[in-house]
Order: sequence, then structure tokens, then C-alpha cells
Amino acid sequence: MSIISEISGDGDSQLPLAWTTACTGNGVSLPPAKSNYLYSVRESTAKFIGSARQTAVAISPDGAKNYMDHFDMKKFEKYVKHINSWTHQFPLVFDSMALELNLIALLDLLQLGSGFRKELHAAAGRGASDTIRFGCISLHISQTALDAKGLQALTLGDVSQHFGIPLFGEERPMVEGSSAVMVSQASLLRPLAEIILGCLHDTGKRLEQGGFASLADFIIKMCSELPTAAHLVEKLVSAFPSLRDAAEIDGQQVYLFKKAQLIAYDVCQRFGKSDPKFAFPDIGDMTLFVDNVVPAMMQHHGLIVPSDAIAAKIKAGQELTLAETTAMRAASIAAAQLVVDYANSAESALKPGDIAINQATLGNYWWHEGKDPELRVLQ
Repeated sequence: MSIISEISGDGDSQLPLAWTTACTGNGVSLPPAKSNYLYSVRESTAKFIGSARQTAVAISPDGAKNYMDHFDMKKFEKYVKHINSWTHQFPLVFDSMALELNLIALLDLLQLGSGFRKELHAAAGRGASDTIRFGCISLHISQTALDAKGLQALTLGDVSQHFGIPLFGEERPMVEGSSAVMVSQASLLRPLAEIILGCLHDTGKRLEQGGFASLADFIIKMCSELPTAAHLVEKLVSAFPSLRDAAEIDGQQVYLFKKAQLIAYDVCQRFGKSDPKFAFPDIGDMTLFVDNVVPAMMQHHGLIVPSDAIAAKIKAGQELTLAETTAMRAASIAAAQLVVDYANSAESALKPGDIAINQATLGNYWWHEGKDPELRVLQ
């Protein structure tokens, strides 16, 4: 299950076609001005899942209670602490805080490609998330310029080289039986490389048009205006089409904003203790950073129940439609709120630990859990 964020109507025809066509949220209007985008995600997903017309996925209040009544708090805290510390564990040297912030933000911007994970494992022995991390680290080590102008200067060959994504398949003779002229067809992973390039090009272009030196420069200035996660998410989503993770299903706007929230969360985790403008007081208002892994874990735990048709497609490894993917992701957010509400209620016997139970921490926990060897097969 994967979804690429929307592209605005003023798309650049010079951007890779795979990127522009993959932006399936094109045309989805953003929340009204001065809206809290974190609340917009929670409210739009709850409204969509609660609609009488929505029959793709159900959420289970009883499942939420049963899950939390048997919750493994020690495992939860161990996994969340590991996720929260990843930004502190880069095996890299940075000349400034801004360069480190820029790389973290770009890595989160590029959290895509789950639909290519089988091909990536076959070609490079890495999944989508590790491929993006590998590529971003390679760009940094090679001292490639990753400011606004540098992002626009990257080529498809650069993406292929740094991210380890082959652009061409095996060579074959143009004329059968003759090796005089050999040709290569495009690799099955070439569209992923084009999506990455389009995302970087478009982001660099919009940064330069807005007068920002880099993505880090944008984030620093937005957080200096108002140091909240909601403000940063709103500004990121409004400025960059690659972060407008939304869809219109049956006439309803469904907001997810996974990557924009992920940027805000990671910036807070890495720099919040050393710089007050990144110490977002509303970090607990975030929703799940929902991709393909989290819904799989929530289905496994009985928190969401897909229709028989969707369950059959998931079991067979078939790609879900945009409507089906959106329903699974939206249901995950709605169900996670049931879990959060129950866990923090007087009815729950769960004793509070060192880490608050909210949608963001639960999402990190389920994502990490989904990487356990015995659970990977569920995705």
C-alpha cells in the first residue's frame, strides 16, 4: 500500500513523468486557512471512516480495549526510544546544525517507494526505507550540494548512483541471434528513481522561488515564526506538493500528511532539547505517520478489519487502489485514536511509563514492530 503526495496544478512539464503521474492527490484542496493541520488529519480521517458509504475498512473499539489490556509496555518503550534516537546516530560529520537538519528533512521528504520494495530487495538487497537512507548518506558523504540550487542540479544518473537504483535491465540483442547491437529496456525501478528526482527538483525549485537557501533554511524560519508542530506542518504542506499527502474519496477530503508530520517530529526529537524553537509543545497532537507497515500491524492486532476483497488482495500481494489504500491508512489513524483514548482513560489499568502513549509514539512502535523478522511477512 503506497501513496505519493499530490502535485499542485502548476506542475513543471520538465519534471520526470513518473513523478507527476504518481502524485495521485492532485486537485485535493487543503484545509481552510488558519486550520490546525494536525486536527484536520484526525477529523477528516474519522469523518471518512465513520461515513455510511465507507465499507472498505472497519475499526474495532473492542479490539482497541483488548489490545491495550494486554499491552507490552516494556517493549513499547524500548522500540520507541530506539526510533526517537535515530537522528542522534548518524555515522556522519556535519559542519553545522543547519546541514544536519537539512539532511534529516530531506530523508523524511523522500520516505516513499514502499510499492517497489520487492524489486529493491531483488536488485540491491535493501527495502525502500533503507534505500532512501543509503542514498541520502551517500549524497552527504560525496559533498553533493543539497541546497535549493543543488537539488535542482541533480540528474537521474546521480539518483541511480547514490541510491543504488538501476535504470536499465539486462541487455538483449536487437536482432535475435546477433550480438552486434545490444539494447536495454528500462529497469522496473527506473520509475522510483524518477519519482525521487522529481521530488528533489520540485522542492529545490520552490525553495528558490520562495527565497529560501535550503529546506533547513525554510524550517528554521518557519519555526522562528511560531515554534509548534502544527505551524511547521501547515507551512510544509502549503509550500511543497510532495508533502501534500491527501486524497478525495467519494467526495470527501482525507488528509494524512505523513511526511510533513514526520519532518516535524524528527526535528523536535533531534534539536528540541538544545533549541527552544524546535521544542514543539504540541508534539503529542500528531497522528500516525501511516505508511504500508503500520496498517499491516494494526490489522494483525485486530484494530482494523479490512473488507474481504481488500484482505484477499493483501494476502495475494496485489496492489491496492488509491481508495483502498486511503481507507486502510485513514482507518489506522481513527483506530489509533481509540487506543490512545482508552490507554489514557480511568478505565484502563495500564500504568503510565516514561513515554507518553499517543498516536506518534504508537505509530513508531508499530513501525518498528513491523520490522521484526516474524512479522515482516505481514506487509
